[in-house]
Order: sequence, then structure tokens, then C-alpha cells
Amino acid sequence: METFYHLRMNNLFLVNIFIIGQMILLGLFYNSIFSLKSQKKFVLISILIALLILAVQFIMDWNQFLRFNLFEITLTSLLVVIFALIHFYNMLTESKEYYFISIAVVFYLLTSTVLFLIGNLTHNLSKEFKFLSWELNSILLIMYYGFILYDWKKNLSRSSAN
Repeated sequence: METFYHLRMNNLFLVNIFIIGQMILLGLFYNSIFSLKSQKKFVLISILIALLILAVQFIMDWNQFLRFNLFEITLTSLLVVIFALIHFYNMLTESKEYYFISIAVVFYLLTSTVLFLIGNLTHNLSKEFKFLSWELNSILLIMYYGFILYDWKKNLSRSSAN
């Protein structure tokens, strides 16, 4: 992305690829830890419907793929948050496996989605104020990855002890 930026080329398509990829990978992650067939089916169907909706949007207006697509961000993020909330529900009666990952997913995706939505409203404000929201998002992203790393290490050490 940095290279594209310095070459004065549009790099937002990479953000769109990342966001769609994140939805697919986190959806498959939750699909793999759900035990009920109905939940697994819900995840797969939801991902396919979201991809179909986005495909239709991109076919109707290809430039949406080259822009900061708030609809795409909101759709994909909220879908993954729903998967994480289902996992929280499952943890009421099951083990607390991947608890911190789900906390990170819910917290980061909800806050970053709000920041992105607000970000488009602040385009007329000062650069300092605009960069404040991006800095806050960067801090939240580091926390997100920290929670994921912590849970991964915790689960990895538990599985190596067995």
C-alpha cells in the first residue's frame, strides 16, 4: 500500500480485498469452532450472500471497489461480529475456548466500523482531527492483534501440554 501511495496510485482496492478476505477467514474460523450444523450452515450461507451482494454492487459500479466502501466495511464487519456473538452464546454452556479472540473481534470491528463511518463525515475538518481517528484506529488494531496473540499463545501452550 505504501508503494502505491508513493507512486500516487490508488491503493484502496487493497483495503477492499483485505476487508473481504478478513470476513471470509474469520467466518471460516468461526465455522470451524461451531459444533451445531445449523450454525455452520448459517455462517457459510451468510458469507455467500454477503459475497453475492458485494459482487452485484461491484458489477453495477466497478468504481466501488476502488473507493473507501463504507457499505462493504459495515456489511462484512457486522457479519463477523454476529459470528462472534454466536460463539459467545455457545460459550455459556461450553468451554471458554477462543474467548479473547472473540472479545477482540467484537470490540475492534464495532469500533473501527464506527470510526470509518465517522471518518467520512470529518472530511471537512482539520487534518489533525482526521488523523486522530486514524491514530485511534491504529491503537485499537494493535490491541486487537494483542488479544488474538494472547489467546493463540494460551491455546497453543494448552495443546502442547496435552
